[in-house]
Amino acid sequence: MDCKEYRISRAIVMERPYEVRLREIELTEPMEDAYVAKTMFSAISTGTDMKTYRGLQHPEQCWYPLVPGYETAGMVVAAGEKSDGRLKVGDRVMINECRKYKNVCAAWGGGSEYTVKDSSTTNDSFDYMVKIPDNVSDQDAVLAYLPCVALKGVKRLQVEQGETIVVVGAGMVGISAMQILRILYPDTQLIAVEENSFRREIAAHYADHCVAPFEAERAIAKYTGGKMADKVVECSGNPKVPGILHRYVKESGWDLSDVPAHIHLQGDYPEQIIMDHYHRWFVKHCTITLSCALAAGCKEQILAWMSEGKFDTSKLPVEVWPVTKCGEAYAYQAEKGADVFKILFDWSR
Repeated sequence: MDCKEYRISRAIVMERPYEVRLREIELTEPMEDAYVAKTMFSAISTGTDMKTYRGLQHPEQCWYPLVPGYETAGMVVAAGEKSDGRLKVGDRVMINECRKYKNVCAAWGGGSEYTVKDSSTTNDSFDYMVKIPDNVSDQDAVLAYLPCVALKGVKRLQVEQGETIVVVGAGMVGISAMQILRILYPDTQLIAVEENSFRREIAAHYADHCVAPFEAERAIAKYTGGKMADKVVECSGNPKVPGILHRYVKESGWDLSDVPAHIHLQGDYPEQIIMDHYHRWFVKHCTITLSCALAAGCKEQILAWMSEGKFDTSKLPVEVWPVTKCGEAYAYQAEKGADVFKILFDWSR
């Protein structure tokens, strides 16, 4: 079918904070370089999407009504005359972000049944669609997106084998960071810090040690012989956490040749981050970086690791809901919080 035949789509729409329903929206007219994809599965991001659900996004980023989401997998159903030729109709693909719809705000735009991906609606420098390997399921391809975000963050670190790395937060980004660090740096010691006991049980499959925040400083000292962590990857999304991370890292950097500790912020924080008193930070001489989204090549790498059996989703407790119950699913996620790890939507139901 011609791309231009796709004008209307069902979509998950947040009409206003705390009100979500499935209804029709209008798509932008596809450009000549467009692909159009049909969604088979999508997901709720417990960070970004729930922040949007609660009305906590900044108004310059999005407004209501809007289509949330960015974790989607499906199939190419049409290709424009000037599409790049990488994909063909029938290919299973990671779809992901769409930044424009005709009559609603796109936000990150993953929650529509049909998605127009062209040079107007998406950033093709890093968020282009990628073909899914035959032995990777649609559900795993949905789960592959947030690992891409974690991979970009891990690439900001200069990790040496044998170092101790603390990952704070055991949601999808944190668990992904643990797996990626283990794949790339198998000799590192991984310590997970997570407040929720349910998520600590999940992290136990991927980290050497899992601890609650109240015991983290003492535990890190124990597992490092008093040295403390070389690196911290902060994935909790809790704005109160970054300001106290100096407690977890080693003292270093007194000489220019002395490699300092590195803290990387990977969370999506709904409120202002407040750093602890200066004198508690400056003696650590640490490097602090941050990143969001993903980089070119990340989708291909995560899918390849899934295909090779290196990136394991079998320990992740995923709930699959029919997309027709998207409103109930968002309310359920809001009520249960961290006790729900991941909700996927089945668009065939």
